Amino acid sequence: MRNYSGLVVVVGMLAGFLSPFSNCVAEERQVDAIAAPTRILDIQSIINFRDIGGYTTVNGRSTKWRKVFRSGDMSRFAAKEQPVVSALGINMVVDLRSSEERLRGPSRWYDEASRPEIVLLPIGGSAADWSSSLSRQLQTGGFSRAELHATFIEMYATVPLDNTLEYRALFNALLANGDEPVLIHCTGGKDRTGIAAALILAALDVPRVTIMHDFLLTNEAIDVARTAKMLAMIFSRDADSQIEPVAIEPMLVVDPVYLETAFAAIEAEYGSLDNYFRVALGLTAARRAELRAVLLD
Repeated sequence: MRNYSGLVVVVGMLAGFLSPFSNCVAEERQVDAIAAPTRILDIQSIINFRDIGGYTTVNGRSTKWRKVFRSGDMSRFAAKEQPVVSALGINMVVDLRSSEERLRGPSRWYDEASRPEIVLLPIGGSAADWSSSLSRQLQTGGFSRAELHATFIEMYATVPLDNTLEYRALFNALLANGDEPVLIHCTGGKDRTGIAAALILAALDVPRVTIMHDFLLTNEAIDVARTAKMLAMIFSRDADSQIEPVAIEPMLVVDPVYLETAFAAIEAEYGSLDNYFRVALGLTAARRAELRAVLLD
């Protein structure tokens, strides 16, 4: 198990700028969070808050609504939105951040009656080449959009293979949680969480094209242009080097090649995604059947 070190400041800053600029609207509103399923939930203080329900599998079944949620971190979760989140009935929160990230941005929860179980599964790799490269690029300003994009591709090739124990534990937690709603999150809710959501959907036999659709919804859930402009100003000042907003965008968005790279790395190492589930993650045929029984209509 590895953790983030050089990137802690970066991801903390990222979360801080994403939250105010999410595409959520109407600060004063009444939301029935359960009766009307919505893919991207209108929760302003938790970025990229989404539901992976309603996706059709290859066998014609569908993922249950309001059972598995994904998001960015909860360090800026506002008390006024607690009733909306409590109404979702979340029984477990799986936090994929490192200990450093959690220390810098502690999760918030204001309603003791609905407080969920917290499962800590840090995913990352400060010792990995991609992590060191990204940290160095952002600290010095010595990168182009293409170089930053390449670093994220390297990350997606590395994370599923270097964090099999954590992803195995994630599926164990889902099975232990049964039919109760769960929220899975990291800092931005797009990379570590994006891989986790993709693996869950794949284990449930959701087609690859649908999994990609869910993955790319991150690009609709945040205001990329505005956030990139603000981060470019900060990084330019800190690095004493002019950084253009377009160069920052690979940090904020997801690209189809990211997830394609993750799946390709898995298949190159294990021969198939099914083998990866069985050998690396301990998802035998029986356990996958149990997962389908819990999370599919």
